[in-house]
Amino acid sequence: MKALLKQGHGLGMDGVSLVDIPVPTPKANEVLIKVMACGICGTDLHIINEEYDHTSPVVLGHEFTGTIAETGADVKGFEIGDQVIVNNINGCGHCHYCKQGDYQMCLEKASIGINLNGGMAEYVVAPFDHCLKVPENMVGSDAPALSEPLTCCVRAVIDKTRIEPGDKVLISGPGAIGQLCLQVAKTQGAFVVVSGMPADQPRLELAKKHGADVIISDTKELEKWVEENTEFGFDVVLECSGAGPALGTAIKLVRKQGQITQVGVFGKPVTADLDAMWKKEIKHTSSFATGASSWEKLQKLYAQDVFDLEDLISARFSLEDYKEAFAMVDRKEGFKVFLKP
Repeated sequence: MKALLKQGHGLGMDGVSLVDIPVPTPKANEVLIKVMACGICGTDLHIINEEYDHTSPVVLGHEFTGTIAETGADVKGFEIGDQVIVNNINGCGHCHYCKQGDYQMCLEKASIGINLNGGMAEYVVAPFDHCLKVPENMVGSDAPALSEPLTCCVRAVIDKTRIEPGDKVLISGPGAIGQLCLQVAKTQGAFVVVSGMPADQPRLELAKKHGADVIISDTKELEKWVEENTEFGFDVVLECSGAGPALGTAIKLVRKQGQITQVGVFGKPVTADLDAMWKKEIKHTSSFATGASSWEKLQKLYAQDVFDLEDLISARFSLEDYKEAFAMVDRKEGFKVFLKP
């Protein structure tokens, strides 16, 4: 089968190539999935650039959906032809974190597309107990390949942040994660302001289409809006930009005893005024990857048909055109780019 393989460490994009490898054979507790689509994630770029721990050689891709082509002897609840999404993080299964479904915290975790061969291929294997069926209203669509990043947002917005109906929530950064956090936050009854830079105007307009109550592309304008439209500041800030200055803005504009949740990846050390956070008693938390409960919540939200995902899929490329696809992501064009076997 065709697969996009990262061949070794320190080679950059030159070390990524389309190769022919055998179709994997599922173990007793695994299913073989025929991939419909796999999204390119910023983490994939970090892996290629040696900025994220991983195992090489490895087939890339952890954001995928597909249909079951074969089941192992111990698989229950799934049949050939079922379309599934996959919690790609495998833990040891018996530590403190695994027992509560937080496989991403397991010291022995191995993730599909990072440590184990992933979804940028014609086929991929996964443990059946990490698979969830796609609701009937989404069967046949490749949009569920967005499930992994969307589940990260479910964890950040619902599992790790407390949002009450009517809370004023700032989402800093209108990229793919910011757009998904917006849609999740609206399911919680939030009044959402999405902020960005002047160059983000097209992305901000899409945020407006997807339910943002206010969009702002200038920091001074954002400060003015807070002064005129809130009594104390934002109740919650979801930092999705991964830009250091945005954290300072969040600390300034969140109300006393408000919440800041880090969702985006800064990629390097950043400075923050901890005394300002201390004086305001700001609750600062972070959300890393996904947990089992987040996937369950996502499946329920999918069944309610509350998300508009198609607008976030900017392009679809064949595996053969992977260089063009990765270049588009590296240029930060659009939102999500899919590779299709």
